[in-house]
Amino acid sequence: MTPLRLACSVAAVALLATGCTAPEPPPGPVVVGMLAPLSGPSSDTGADAVRGAELAAAVVNDTYPELPVPLGPGTGLPGLRGATLTLVTADTGGRPEPAIGAITSIADSRHPVGLVSAESAAVTGALSSQAQRLRVPLIDAGSTADYLTELGADWYFRTGPSDSQLAESAFALLGRAPDTREDAVTLVTESGEDGAVATRQLRELAERSGATVSGQLEVPSDKPDAEALAASLGGGPARVVFAWARTVPAATAVAAAVARGEAGVTLFGLGEGFRALKQPGAQDPGLLRAVPWSAEFAGRSPVAQQIAELYRQRFGRPMTGAAVDAFTAVLTLAAAIDVAASDDTAAIRTALRQTTQPAAGLIVPWNGVRFGPDGQNVLAAAVVEQWQDRSYRLVYPVELATGPARWHRRDRAP
Repeated sequence: MTPLRLACSVAAVALLATGCTAPEPPPGPVVVGMLAPLSGPSSDTGADAVRGAELAAAVVNDTYPELPVPLGPGTGLPGLRGATLTLVTADTGGRPEPAIGAITSIADSRHPVGLVSAESAAVTGALSSQAQRLRVPLIDAGSTADYLTELGADWYFRTGPSDSQLAESAFALLGRAPDTREDAVTLVTESGEDGAVATRQLRELAERSGATVSGQLEVPSDKPDAEALAASLGGGPARVVFAWARTVPAATAVAAAVARGEAGVTLFGLGEGFRALKQPGAQDPGLLRAVPWSAEFAGRSPVAQQIAELYRQRFGRPMTGAAVDAFTAVLTLAAAIDVAASDDTAAIRTALRQTTQPAAGLIVPWNGVRFGPDGQNVLAAAVVEQWQDRSYRLVYPVELATGPARWHRRDRAP
């Protein structure tokens, strides 16, 4: 027997004699699919979302002992013996047809245990239907449309607030304004099926809050015209405009129309268009918008500050709302995979339905994450920002606000 074989034999006998066995290696990486518009008009938002998802995967896979977020301190998924996450990204193109092709391709080639969508309501609806057929959990990190939770898809989950939750925060703030409480409200929505649904919801919420709806207007999706809208708004009784927009051009047109109109009109913006609106325009309408996350909140939250700094170090740019939404969704999915201690999609879906994440481990101003029977996070919340002095300032809820809301354009500082 050669010396090498003799040494190996002695080592094997010693191992058996002591009853020890070699530690079982962790399983292979767990695949998560990330679906985002990396081409088309929303490509910038899609790229931000992918960066947020990549940061979440890095937090899970690497060790961050001082980071008080789920799965931050350890390496990998402890429930799966340290297995890591592999993020597979696909371009949806911002349209339902290529999005369905993208989700099908990922499912066939990489067999993900979960999916995250950073898309509009229309595209996410198509992705949700396909995820239902594939029997893979889908986390919605981009849309807010209420109807998505009413489709009966039991593989669909949304981490952020719905349009109703966002609008409720806006009406709650309106109720605190001493000089607008009795004002009439005009509803302005972008054309399309989603806009019709938003109009009904806003009317119901307005009536529930005690506001009087004096009229409703529609902004064409294909050619939003600020001048025409300003003419329609002019001379009416409404002192408050509640607007919902799916696209940034429509949101821009509404903001411009209110700015051009009669002084003293308060504008509330809702929908994906206003959330993505970087600034209202040259003329400042004093825009108030309800959003799931605020950069000012992040600046005062120790957890959010740490994540934002990691993001800046990794990507060389500030963290955006789209990145925050995707980061939260991927981390939520990873926590469910860890609780399930399995790569079985049905077990992961069950874990999503049964687990709760406390607010302390989140970088968003919510009360936590707990999914209801319809897949909506019932602990999601909204904040209201106002465009003041060339930036968005957090004005509601009052316990988080950095300053008061400025009511009516006549009250704004020059």
